[in-house]
Amino acid sequence: MSKTNDLSVDEYLVPASNSAAEIKVKGSKFIAAIIPVSTKDDAESIYDQIKKKYYNATHNCFAYRIDNDVFRYSDDGEPSGTAGKPILQAVDGNNLCEILCVVTRYFGGTKLGTGGLIRAYSGAAAEALNKLKLKVKVRTNERRLIFNYENENTVRKIINEFKGNIADINYSDNIKMFVAIPESICHIFEKRLIDSTNSTVTIIKQRN
Repeated sequence: MSKTNDLSVDEYLVPASNSAAEIKVKGSKFIAAIIPVSTKDDAESIYDQIKKKYYNATHNCFAYRIDNDVFRYSDDGEPSGTAGKPILQAVDGNNLCEILCVVTRYFGGTKLGTGGLIRAYSGAAAEALNKLKLKVKVRTNERRLIFNYENENTVRKIINEFKGNIADINYSDNIKMFVAIPESICHIFEKRLIDSTNSTVTIIKQRN
């Protein structure tokens, strides 16, 4: 896994693609799968698919993190704290979001004990993480702008200055533009728009 250093306050790392790894510990096989997910529903739906794929496995343990506030993990029958939490800690140790990691275990006949299970599940997750390719995403706020034609060049210049993205634009009696601006500077962006257009731009927080 190639990490990206010096991220800005609005940037965060997510998986660029799937990753997988397999390790064996005292006869037990641990299969780790990492999948990019954007929502809690995506993560739980994909987990259900993996659980069906490995229906005959002894355990299908998982952890996912969507953002700072949305995450979940499960030991799926293993002793409490020996599987899901170590998987999540491996993910969080790399500061990743929008990620699901499932580690499937086929029991090999030898009990590993609490410490052995923690090392096995975190180790399998780490192997898949080491192979993972990453990409940078930017946390943004969405705004709909309504303004006169005479202000178009000014508005576009400010959007570029603030590294915003124009997602949609409509030309009619006036210009309606839907933009995404980096979260931490959105309030400054709004003030700049208002000041630069003599308060003639309408700013709407949600897309209509």
